[in-house]
Amino acid sequence: MVTVPIGNVEDISFRAKQKLQDCSIIVAEDTRVLKELLTRLEIDYSQKRIWAFHDHSEETTLQGILKSMSEEEVVYTSDAGSPVISDPALPLVRLAIENNIEVQSLPGANAPMVALELSGLPATPFHFHGFLGREKAKVEQFVQLMQSQYGTHIFFEGVSRVKKTMDILSKELPDWDFAICRELTKTFQSVHRFKGSEWAAIKEAVTEKGEFVLLAHNPQKKSTGSAQVSGLAQEILAKGARPKLLAKLLAEITGENSKEIYSKLDNR
Repeated sequence: MVTVPIGNVEDISFRAKQKLQDCSIIVAEDTRVLKELLTRLEIDYSQKRIWAFHDHSEETTLQGILKSMSEEEVVYTSDAGSPVISDPALPLVRLAIENNIEVQSLPGANAPMVALELSGLPATPFHFHGFLGREKAKVEQFVQLMQSQYGTHIFFEGVSRVKKTMDILSKELPDWDFAICRELTKTFQSVHRFKGSEWAAIKEAVTEKGEFVLLAHNPQKKSTGSAQVSGLAQEILAKGARPKLLAKLLAEITGENSKEIYSKLDNR
């Protein structure tokens, strides 16, 4: 798998460019997009075999690619960024692994990480959710999910939905910190950082063009002192769990100090 730029073509890594230059077979999400990238990179693709594989490809296409992978190296690229981050490479990766074919990744820029770096929101822990459902009920379910998970939540949203989604999130989560990142690494990149309660004031400043990554930070940690967490911890201990390992796990979930959690577990 080769990760390609998410916007600025100069973000291509040396290894990625060299691999695209040297390989004979490239499988692409959209062959037209790939050929445009190769042209911009000044890579001659006239002698390469370029095939398409996307979300709507048939099983016969997948099996044909598998046959080629078993005989020689096959490179896969999505339209932008990582081939498996909300892109269609996962079936190919799984098929290769199931058939004992070596899988390698040539990494590069991807939108969730660039957005996280620019947002100013805490990076640990973070949760990436891909695209949200289009229905209002799906977004409301997502709000409930985010409220149950401490940390920064990252997701994609379409240009026609971004403001509608933020209308819902800002109403339900007025005290949370948000960031809207648009057209990352491109000429008109923009980042808006704000509290949910401030959304109405900055809403008109968000340009409804391009591609968006939204980030929302849940500042509420679940304490090990809560009845729910405490009861669950005791249940796990009763089944033979080691207190030190359980303390480390709870520390990751709650953000508390693992030694302090261990002390509480040890005294119960």
